Amino acid sequence: GVYGFLRMTTLLFVAQAETIQTVLLVVGVIGVVFGGLSAIGTHNVKRMLAYSTLAQIGFVLVGIGWGTALSIAAALVFAVNHSLIKAAMLMLAGAVASRAPVKTAAFTAITGLGKYLPGMGVLFFLGSLALAGIPPTNGFISKLLLFQSGIAAAEWGVLALIGVSSVLTLVYTMRAFRRIWWQAPDAEVKVKASGDRLLAPILLLGLVVLLGVWAEPLVSLAQATTEWLLSPAAYVAAVLGG
Repeated sequence: GVYGFLRMTTLLFVAQAETIQTVLLVVGVIGVVFGGLSAIGTHNVKRMLAYSTLAQIGFVLVGIGWGTALSIAAALVFAVNHSLIKAAMLMLAGAVASRAPVKTAAFTAITGLGKYLPGMGVLFFLGSLALAGIPPTNGFISKLLLFQSGIAAAEWGVLALIGVSSVLTLVYTMRAFRRIWWQAPDAEVKVKASGDRLLAPILLLGLVVLLGVWAEPLVSLAQATTEWLLSPAAYVAAVLGG
C-alpha cells in the first residue's frame, strides 16, 4: 500500500502529484487524530492496537504527503519499523487473551492476568515505548526522521499534532500495561495453561532495539530507495533494461 501511494506520485500520476500528496496529507492527519482518540476510548487491547495502527499509518501518509526526499525516506523507515513493533505487540496481546478464562481481549477479562505472565509484561512494556517513539527503540528513529523532515518543510502544525499523538500513544499503551500487569484482577481468576510462544516477539523486539541503536543501514537503504522513487526515468530504464 505504501509503495503504491509512492508510485502514484512519482511514476503513474506525476502531473497530479501535488494534488495526490495534499490528499494523502489530509487523510494522514485524519488517521492520526481518529486512530489516537479511538485507541484511547476502546476497552479492548487488540482493538487498541488496531486503532494504533491507523494512527501510525497516518504518520506514514503524512511523510509521503510532504513529498520531499527526506520525508519519503522517513515514511519508508517508519513503515518498516512499525511493522516490526506492531507484529510483536499483536502476538503478545493474543497470547494474553488466550490465557483469559473467557477467550477475549477485553480489559474486563484480562485485568490482572499479567501477574502470571511477567515475561510478557517486559516485552509489552518495551513495545509500548517503541510505539510512542521513545529511545533506544526504532520507534524513536522513525519519529526523529519524521520530525526532521517536518522541520525542513516548516510544517509546524502537523509536527505539533505528531507530538501530541506520541503522548497519547504512551498514555493508552501504559494504561493497557497497568490494567494487565499492575492492577489486581476484579476477582480470583484461573489462568488457562498455554505455551508462552515468546520466541517470535523476543526476536522482533530484539530487532526493534537493534534498529534503534544501529539505524544507519535501514536509513541508508530508505534514502537510496527514495532516490530511485524520485527518478522515474532511471527506474523505468532499470526495469525495462533500457
